[in-house]
Amino acid sequence: PEVPLEATGVDECTAPRLEFVAGEGGHMSVPRDCLDQVLRHFKRPGAEPLRPSCVLRLLHWGMEMLKAEVPCALQEISSPPAPGRVVVLGDTHGQLEDVLWLFFEHGEPSPTNVYLFNGDVADRGNAATEIMVLILLFKLWDPSCVHMNRGNHEDPVMNETYGFRDECLAKWGAQRGSRGQEIFDTFNALFALLPIFSLVDGRVFVVHGGLWRKDFRLAQLRRLCFRRPIPERPGLGLDVLLFDSVWSDPHGGKGIGSNQRGDAIITFGADVTKRFLKADKLRLVVRSHQVPDSGSGYEWHHGNRCLTVFSASNYCGDCGNLGAALILMQGEVDQILEHWAPPLEELAVLEEEADRAQARLRARARCSSQSRTFRRRSVARMASELIRRVQELIVRRKTDLFEYWAEADTSPKGFFCISPALWREGCAAVLDESLPWKSLQDTLAVVEPGGYVHYVKFLTRYRVAFDAAYGLSAAGWERAVWSKLMETLLMADLPLREALAALDATSDGLVSGVEFARLIESCHVRITPLQARALLRTLASRSETAQALPSAQEVLQGSLSLTTTLPNPLHMTANRVSVWEMLERLTVSLPVASHSAADPEAAAWAVSKLRPLAAAVVDDAWRRLVPADAAKADWPLPKVLAAWFEDVDSSGNGFLDEDEFVTALSALAPALERGGCPSDPDSLRRLARYCDIVGNGRINYFELLNGLTWEESLGDDFRQDILETMHASIFFNIAPMRSALKRFDLELAGLVAREDFEKALRAVHTTLAASGAEGGGLDRDQIDAIARHLPLVDGLIDYEAFLKSFRIVDTLLLPTPR
Repeated sequence: PEVPLEATGVDECTAPRLEFVAGEGGHMSVPRDCLDQVLRHFKRPGAEPLRPSCVLRLLHWGMEMLKAEVPCALQEISSPPAPGRVVVLGDTHGQLEDVLWLFFEHGEPSPTNVYLFNGDVADRGNAATEIMVLILLFKLWDPSCVHMNRGNHEDPVMNETYGFRDECLAKWGAQRGSRGQEIFDTFNALFALLPIFSLVDGRVFVVHGGLWRKDFRLAQLRRLCFRRPIPERPGLGLDVLLFDSVWSDPHGGKGIGSNQRGDAIITFGADVTKRFLKADKLRLVVRSHQVPDSGSGYEWHHGNRCLTVFSASNYCGDCGNLGAALILMQGEVDQILEHWAPPLEELAVLEEEADRAQARLRARARCSSQSRTFRRRSVARMASELIRRVQELIVRRKTDLFEYWAEADTSPKGFFCISPALWREGCAAVLDESLPWKSLQDTLAVVEPGGYVHYVKFLTRYRVAFDAAYGLSAAGWERAVWSKLMETLLMADLPLREALAALDATSDGLVSGVEFARLIESCHVRITPLQARALLRTLASRSETAQALPSAQEVLQGSLSLTTTLPNPLHMTANRVSVWEMLERLTVSLPVASHSAADPEAAAWAVSKLRPLAAAVVDDAWRRLVPADAAKADWPLPKVLAAWFEDVDSSGNGFLDEDEFVTALSALAPALERGGCPSDPDSLRRLARYCDIVGNGRINYFELLNGLTWEESLGDDFRQDILETMHASIFFNIAPMRSALKRFDLELAGLVAREDFEKALRAVHTTLAASGAEGGGLDRDQIDAIARHLPLVDGLIDYEAFLKSFRIVDTLLLPTPR
């Protein structure tokens, strides 16, 4: 019996009513004009759901149709004569935009343009009911124009978890007396009538999931009891057939394998496919059920005998994949056409243009020039958006990526090379496992000619840059922040033992991230934890030696002398660096001391004498303190200077006072004179005072390194890493910074006073730190330096120009950013 209409009264629903008329064979039919009204209605963004009574009547007559038309689990479909064809679609998962675009692109269902939906219309998206309504309307209009297989999501157990039940209740009510639950139950009664398999022209086998853990013939498939819920586990007998048909996936090997979807689910190999096709003289297995790893809408398996077709483009709104449709035509080569579905608003523009030209797509007709242009732009827009998202993820998680890959790196020390598979694994684990990393690997061109990925080169490729095109210069505030950091580190004035103990507290010869952070903290250097990790990453990625070195504590406590070497090689981990290699790189370019600005002539004189002085000190240390047979790789320059520093520190207080420094250098007078460095006491005291950056009459170990090893500096690399983390802290927090700044910008002119600029950025920093966000934004000193060095417009800072000046760049494609 028919389901009654709504109670009489005021009907405010704007959706069209459905009409049913008696058709051939006693079945109900739907007039074409009624179908077109519903189709136009669904193309409107935010279209109101159909009346519940209309949906229930449609489901009732659809079930009657399926009971008569689908007597067994295997339905046989004959394609219409050419140029007619069968269009096979994979999962659509409630994405109405994809279905409407496919109808526009390939033509609406008709007796000569037959559609086969291969399951999983339900769940995930929010318009599965609209897609099902369209399928049933076309089915009642002409039963031959559309068919549908059952997927694993056409089942109440899945629907209650993955969204279809929620969709029904949201559209037709969950309260007592409403029709939402009734409609949901009726949909599932209809799902149980859907066939499990389709056979097109007796040669192409279409199933949602795949093949089975046991061999079955087509005759056995026809005997399957299919009008029931899908088993939750494979069970016995033909239950195995029903379960595997909607759940299995292909794999690249042979036989039956396990499946990451669950312990009861299988994968099937090429031999399984070959046996099945050969047994019944078939040519192709078509299945759906999964997004191809490549990000395409289709994927071939088993020597082109098995094909995956997936039709939901940009699946769930964030996968970035294309959708696809398979076109089967008698006497023609199979076609696979991919798409990226546009929003409904853009589809309407294309249809209006097509209507004006009276050129609705039919059969093999392609889009108009405008639609082809739009399609290219859609794909390009999708690719561009995906690349932008990936670049942001890389910049945001750069240190985590480096640590992941470096831990698994088995290449020779200093090569930083990994396999493409490990590159994809790291990106999926650290960034986003749902992105198509296999296709992105090619798009980003990360694989070197030798077939490997140089991950340090890859990580340094993307940076947040400061773009001077907006009229601001970064030189002033960047230089101020960097100078403040390095000056503070040098002027911490730590004695030798304390400095080395801070670096290597665990006495294992390696500096960990925790130990490095303690050094930074003990020096009262204000940088964020993320910036400290960036510095350590720079050190690790430029490490060259592969020998295990003695720890600083062992040297200073006498348990291991400075002349001891360890021959066993030790590859440093991603976040641990040799203490001596760190010291070799933790130096800055001269001049740094305040003497430079006060007396440029004295600075120029001192710098010219430090080169021969350093040579004499190093030669003396090698001659007296280093074993004759020692390998140079075992004795980096900081280690040599540490040995010399401790040897000439007669007081043993961890510092060289001026007299100790002069006495030690006087003993090297011949070598100094040969190199052009004066050795008289007054000249040596002048050099001591120049190296004494703190100005307290003594030289600490860092000051000695700064004075004698500045040519080995990697200060520029450190500067770039520190500044990049600052740029990233701003770029990824532009929205909260702009919001905070607008509170001080009452006229919304994009301008604020310098002190208000500082207050706004400090408030954002405090909020980020309190929320536990990694990096915590910018610290107070960095904010002050930025505010102090930004140009003023009528005494105000143009914060809009400042915020717009940050962007992510690919350094392989653009000039190196600041």
